[in-house]
Amino acid sequence: MRLSPRVQRLFSIQGPRSIYVYSLLIGIFSGFGAYGFNWILTATESLTFQNLFGYDPGTPSGDVHFHSAGVTSGINPLWILFLPAIGGLLVGLITSFFCLEAQGGGTDSLIRAFHFNEGKIRAKVPFFKAIATILTLGSGGSGGKEGPTAQIGAGFGSSLGNLIGAGARARRTLMLAGTAGGLGAIFRAPLGGAITAVEMVYQEDIESDSLVPCILSSVTAYLTYISMAGPGSLFSVQEYRLNDYRHLPIYIVLGLLCFGIGLIFVKVYHFTQDSFAKLPVPVYLKPAIGGLVVGCIALAFPEILGSGFGLIQRMINGEILESASFGFSGPLFLLSIAIFKIFSTSFTVGSGSSGGLLGPSFAIGGMLGAFVGSTAKMIFPELEITVFPFMLVGMGSFFAGVARAPIAAMVMVCDMIGSYELLPPLMIVSVIAVILSHKISIYRHQVKNRFLSPSHHWDMNQDIMDRILISKHFSEFRKYAIVSENLPLTELQSNAPGIQASDFLLMDEANQYKGIVSLRKNRILPEYEEDLKNLITCSEIVQDVPSVSPSDTLGKALRILLEYDVDKLAVVDGNCLGYLRYIDLFNAYQSEVKVKQRKN
Repeated sequence: MRLSPRVQRLFSIQGPRSIYVYSLLIGIFSGFGAYGFNWILTATESLTFQNLFGYDPGTPSGDVHFHSAGVTSGINPLWILFLPAIGGLLVGLITSFFCLEAQGGGTDSLIRAFHFNEGKIRAKVPFFKAIATILTLGSGGSGGKEGPTAQIGAGFGSSLGNLIGAGARARRTLMLAGTAGGLGAIFRAPLGGAITAVEMVYQEDIESDSLVPCILSSVTAYLTYISMAGPGSLFSVQEYRLNDYRHLPIYIVLGLLCFGIGLIFVKVYHFTQDSFAKLPVPVYLKPAIGGLVVGCIALAFPEILGSGFGLIQRMINGEILESASFGFSGPLFLLSIAIFKIFSTSFTVGSGSSGGLLGPSFAIGGMLGAFVGSTAKMIFPELEITVFPFMLVGMGSFFAGVARAPIAAMVMVCDMIGSYELLPPLMIVSVIAVILSHKISIYRHQVKNRFLSPSHHWDMNQDIMDRILISKHFSEFRKYAIVSENLPLTELQSNAPGIQASDFLLMDEANQYKGIVSLRKNRILPEYEEDLKNLITCSEIVQDVPSVSPSDTLGKALRILLEYDVDKLAVVDGNCLGYLRYIDLFNAYQSEVKVKQRKN
């Protein structure tokens, strides 16, 4: 769906204020979307967990509004074994035949869309992502619910950008604003959702340009969500303050453990993902195979089913977790849940089922924190250790390490518990995990920083660009988008999709460069094509754009591209040698920067 040019101009983005208004609108939509998704998912989980599995993992305090209590039967091994596989099969059929982008975690695909696809998300993706996640988690798959809620908001932001004719930069911002809205609502974390959205796209940077729109969207989504679901944080936590600084060395141990287990998680998840990608079976069967493995693990440890947030709330409430299958408890049981959660999540999401990785990361980190806290309590009874703070700090530390998002992890946990009292140990442990895990990330499409992202061509260092000669990096040039001055405009419009270009170099009869013909700025409407056929030639709409020579610099070429608003420019040395595009300049710049980094 596209608006008419006149309506598009009316609603087009005129500056930052337009972005802020649209961010508020995206936040409202994201809040409603998150509420509807959570309501349907929780109803499905109530049916399967309580009536089929016969196992109630518990409910976070903030989700009690959706929960219907009461297990109606004892544990049913057959349902636990086979239902995740049945859910996986249904997900496989949906994603294979209707929307392949609905597979996997969701967050990584958002990161990829931001960097490499101008923030474009197909409008149908959020709908099918939501259905696939409800089937995955409702059937017992191990994953988080943040993926679809983030994609609901991101998809709306991207679609809104397309509808109003926004440029790539504005569309990326609207997409991140939608992501922030989805996260802020589902985790009841207005600031955490915004920080996560701008930090998760990089390993060592943040998308600062989008911070204010993300805050506006996240806060609006949060307020919309709690107006229907009720106020309060996601987890209900008793008051706690770090008054005994003898606990700090134990937190440091927790940071080291989170790094080690986080490294295992990333390796196992990526290995599982790659193995299923190579598996010689139909795509729609792969999630079913992954679900069967999850069912086998759940026979021994049903605690790995679902997101794991219910277990965290139970431990915060002071409950001592005891194995539903073997009746044992204690630190080793908590560590076992964390380890098996790694494998169940890897086989759920890595096989192609739909679920987020952020939720399981919090659950694994929480169990690791509970393991360290309960162990320290046994070894050092004189320290009077309370276990749940270690669990909450472990949540933030583990996610900070595997996702390369230390600020987001700290703020998100504080928002989810409604208190910043744990911020000091969270800062210590998260920084330790991030420093040690600087070469790993659960998200494969993260880039190191803004300067390595195609979304920031404009941030290239102009001093470096002005020192690089075109001839140093280019000996041959593209010649596909070159047209004759006598070519009718209607014929160019017909041929353009096959060439995949919108701007063309115009050549005269002597094969001399004359300027640029831009179909983005000059186009005959379809209803007039037949009447104007062969009446308008390319020479009549040519734009006088300077050329460059091989002895000119990349900086000069970039300035011409920006000044004349074209996507390519001619390289002339007597005759026209071809043309350069933005991506060519960007790649040459990156090659130069990498050479300098190796020398340093």
